[in-house]
Amino acid sequence: MHKPISFLLMTITPIIVLIIASKLVSYSTTFVNVGIADGDHSRASEAVTQIVGGLEGIKVFYMDENEVEANFQSNKINAALVIRSGFQNGLLNNSIEKLVVKGNEEQNVYTLLQAILKNHLLNLRNLGKISGGDAAVFENAVGNYIASSEFVEKNSLNDLYTEYNNSNIFVGFLILFIFFNSSAIANVINTDRERNIYARIFLSPAKVWMYYLSNVLCNLVIVAFQILAAVLSMEYFTNTSIGVEPGVLFLILFLTALVAVSLGTFYVSITEEADAASMICNFANLLIVILGGCFIQVELFPKLINAISYISPARWAMGSILDLQQGLTLGDIAGNAFLLGGMAAVILAVSVIITSKREKKFRSLS
Repeated sequence: MHKPISFLLMTITPIIVLIIASKLVSYSTTFVNVGIADGDHSRASEAVTQIVGGLEGIKVFYMDENEVEANFQSNKINAALVIRSGFQNGLLNNSIEKLVVKGNEEQNVYTLLQAILKNHLLNLRNLGKISGGDAAVFENAVGNYIASSEFVEKNSLNDLYTEYNNSNIFVGFLILFIFFNSSAIANVINTDRERNIYARIFLSPAKVWMYYLSNVLCNLVIVAFQILAAVLSMEYFTNTSIGVEPGVLFLILFLTALVAVSLGTFYVSITEEADAASMICNFANLLIVILGGCFIQVELFPKLINAISYISPARWAMGSILDLQQGLTLGDIAGNAFLLGGMAAVILAVSVIITSKREKKFRSLS
């Protein structure tokens, strides 16, 4: 409270980031570009072309087969449907052949086209079978099939994926902010050392655990207020949905803050100068947040890094939020909550033990 402007800035900074991100980050629907090379020019190939062309979200480009590869190279198409001569005759003979779906392995778009066409091709083959090899009967049946079929359509749905992705980025930033802010507040202990307040406190009847507990409680009150302001802003000032109740999100972030405060206290306990503590805090906290998957999904990490990331409290916090987004309940993530609480207790206990041993000199003076 002696630095109200600094306190205000620390509180509103994540809120400003959230509001700006929610206004500037947008998502747009893109078309899947499909090239169709019809070399059969039959009623069956025309039906397949009509099915693909009628799908929402798919843009069709007609071309010859020898043009397909060049269009892949120029990124004009994402997938290609090649129908070679003899396709309809194959259906009349109870077989599906002369049709190839091509695609870029990296984009994996062609699998969508394969899945959509699968049932239609089986139905066309069955029409060929019941037509007894009669092309006229088959073509009439295909016309009736196209007229009566219900096609799968690709539309933009509000499945909340983009909103969850956007809000998770903000939560990752908020966790980063919590760790750095908590460490800065904990570093007040080193400031007390430099101002000689620290020595005077330990010449008094005050215990080490009392001094550290007071700092931790003060830190938690400040961070809790900042978390509450950020969570309420996310809920009421933006149209971003995270899929987690505000109270539950606050609880997870508060437990994360408890670990962050304990870590900040630990950094201070192993240093004697504010600058040294700040340097250690900056490096360690950045590593914790990155390993925790706050900005890069842990599934994208190499196996070794993924295994190491389990030591990061940020990973357990982000994991809890992701689990809740997928439908799990608060009871299902209780283990993660107890783990975060346990981490905080152990780290804080170690900090008190280190400080108690080191500050015995003040006791001897008193």
